[in-house]
Amino acid sequence: MEYFALLGVTTAIIAVLAWVLYRQRGDIGLVAGIVALYYWSLYGAWSIIIDKSGGFSGQQYYYLERKMFPVALDGWYLITIALYAGFIILMQLTILAVLSRRRPRPIPRLVLRHDSILALGFVAAVASYFLMRDKLSTAWAMNTSAYWYTRSQTDEWFTLHQVLNRVALIPPALGLATLVAGRRSRFFINVVRPYTWPGYLVLLAGMGTFTFVLGNKNEVFTALLAGGLAYAGSLRKPNWWKLGLAVGCGLWFLAAIDFFRATPLSGMREALEQGVSGSTDVGRFVASSNEAFAAHFSMYGVLATGTAPQFGYSLYSLACSAIPRVIWPGRPRDIYLYYSESVGTIQNQGYSLHHATGWYLNFGYAGVAMGAILLGLVWAGCLNAHQRIRRQSGLPFRLFATIAPWVLVAGIPPLVRAGPEGYKGVLIDCFLVPMAALVFACRAKKVRRNKLVWQADLGWVHEGVR
Repeated sequence: MEYFALLGVTTAIIAVLAWVLYRQRGDIGLVAGIVALYYWSLYGAWSIIIDKSGGFSGQQYYYLERKMFPVALDGWYLITIALYAGFIILMQLTILAVLSRRRPRPIPRLVLRHDSILALGFVAAVASYFLMRDKLSTAWAMNTSAYWYTRSQTDEWFTLHQVLNRVALIPPALGLATLVAGRRSRFFINVVRPYTWPGYLVLLAGMGTFTFVLGNKNEVFTALLAGGLAYAGSLRKPNWWKLGLAVGCGLWFLAAIDFFRATPLSGMREALEQGVSGSTDVGRFVASSNEAFAAHFSMYGVLATGTAPQFGYSLYSLACSAIPRVIWPGRPRDIYLYYSESVGTIQNQGYSLHHATGWYLNFGYAGVAMGAILLGLVWAGCLNAHQRIRRQSGLPFRLFATIAPWVLVAGIPPLVRAGPEGYKGVLIDCFLVPMAALVFACRAKKVRRNKLVWQADLGWVHEGVR
């Protein structure tokens, strides 16, 4: 069947290009980012093709068809697969063309003081809790799920609450990864106090409980991905068993959030006491989550209903978003609202819009290529930043060049489920937030002499940095 043939051939091309990129740069983040793109773009297509061809995949996505629109194996679905695959392949080819072949420059490490990260994280966590306290109390009184209630009662402060959650999770994830890397870290020297380790454990445990009650997976997954890539990127030879254990525990926690998020808040304790056996199947959670289908459906819905592109609307919406919704409550919505109204989905359900679909709704078929090339240029620029560091480079740019490859990949999952407006969220949540925290937490290490020496566990470093 042509659907399997197209999906199989394009999957093989994507895998080969991912291997080539990894061989060229040796950055595990490239592989992780491409896997994330594939998961939210094409992974669900295998199950759909199997089921619509008379087989049985075992995936439970049919309720999405009832609430969104039915999917059929027709010409529009074949074009959908081709557009998603072309988006990923063109992005990979752009990275391959732009990625620098030069070896990274040896630079002195930065001194990382964890006090600032912890202080900012605790302040953000407390502020986020106070923004949601009344809604949690109401959800308890109404015997309803905190997740469903808070998502149905969003206001102008909800976006601030989400940003604060990321402030309390992403910078601490980077700090903890650097702490775990220890003296072998290639980029940071840790200043450890007696309260540093307990501080991170208390902060992350508190935020874990808070996000669990709210049913929020996105912030946790972004922090997990950023921290894991920071640890792997900080060491020449990371402990893959340690990293795999951390990722496994993180995925288990995400599965638990997904399993319990519909539980009424007042009945959460009883549900937990009855056991968590249904939430521990991480493999089933990753393989059967509706995350792989909602965004995947979007391109087919747009093509099958003949939805006309709104030329450059996302750029207009993105410009207007510079004014906070607290000041301008009626500012223009992003392209997602136009998509949901055009294809006839049930409103206020929060179904994802694939990034490629968002670009199509702005510029048609050419927009899909534009979006892929832009993402490839941004990704390659983050990877090439190290080659642009000079002796006179300031602390902000050095920090950007260090963390950019990690935080960009951490921002791909939310970006691939949003239109072009998603770049604003990635810029704020994954770049500006950790950059602001690290600028206050870092300072350049003074060196005694401007001489580079080789250390077996660190590589080339300035002699004064030991």
